[in-house]
Amino acid sequence: MTRPANISRTGIFAVVMIGAIVATLCDANHVLTGTISYGRDTVAGQPWWVVFEFAFSFLVMCTGYLVLADVLGSAVATAESRSPGSPRAFFEALLAFVLVYLTSGFGSDSPLPLSALFYSTFVLRWLLTYERTWLLVLAALMAIGGVLGEAAIATAGLAAYRHTDFLHVPAWLGGLYLHGAFALRESMRCFVYRGTAASVARAGAAS
Repeated sequence: MTRPANISRTGIFAVVMIGAIVATLCDANHVLTGTISYGRDTVAGQPWWVVFEFAFSFLVMCTGYLVLADVLGSAVATAESRSPGSPRAFFEALLAFVLVYLTSGFGSDSPLPLSALFYSTFVLRWLLTYERTWLLVLAALMAIGGVLGEAAIATAGLAAYRHTDFLHVPAWLGGLYLHGAFALRESMRCFVYRGTAASVARAGAAS
C-alpha cells in the first residue's frame, strides 16, 4: 500500500475546529426548530458540552479516515481521496452538508419524506462522485457510528428528539451522516493531505 507523505497535524486541528463550530451552529437550528431538546443547564437551549462532543467526534472521524484509507488502500481505490484537494471543493461539500443539516431541522415535522429525501439524494451524489467504494465505506461507518453515538446520548437522557423511529433517534439521522462523508473527505483533502503533492514531487526529484 502507498502512504501519503506529510500529513498535516495543523490541518487535522483545522478540520476538528471547523467541524465542531459548524455542527454546533447547525445543532442550534435543531434546538430552535424543536427537532431536539436538552435537559437543564443550557445556554440558548444548548448545554456547554455540545461543542466539545462535536470536537471529539470530528477528531475520531479524522483519525479513522487516516487509518482506514491507509489500511484499505490496497483493496479499494483511495488515492484521489488521499490527495490534496481544493478550497472550492471543500466549500461546496461543506455548504451541501450545512443545507442538509438545516433541512433536517426545518423538515423534522415530516420525518418520512425527510428520510426519503436524504437517502435518495445520497445515492444520487454517490453515483456521481469519485472512488465510490471508499466513499460508501466511509459513509456507512459514519452513519452507523453517528446514529449509535446519538442514540447513546438520548438513552442517557441528555437529549431527546421530537420524533423517534428506533434507538430514540429519527430514521433520517443516518442520512444526515451519510451526506457528511462528502464533507469529511473534501475537508481531509483540503487541510490534512495538502502537503502530499509537494512531498511526492520532491521525492521524485531526489531519485
